[in-house]
Amino acid sequence: MGAGFPTIVGLLLAATVYFFPSLLAWRSRHPWRQRILVANGLGGWTVIGWLICLGIALRRPR
Repeated sequence: MGAGFPTIVGLLLAATVYFFPSLLAWRSRHPWRQRILVANGLGGWTVIGWLICLGIALRRPR
């Protein structure tokens, strides 16, 4: 048939976890939020890329 409700909820949860560094950067109005979003989208599928994006998003700008 089609995608059931649990499948849709699971995909939304996975997307939220995947883009968590970007969401965090946008929420805190980080000055590099666009760059973090692009880097997260392109390199976030690796654990190292995701952790780097998270670290940059958590860092306070000077």
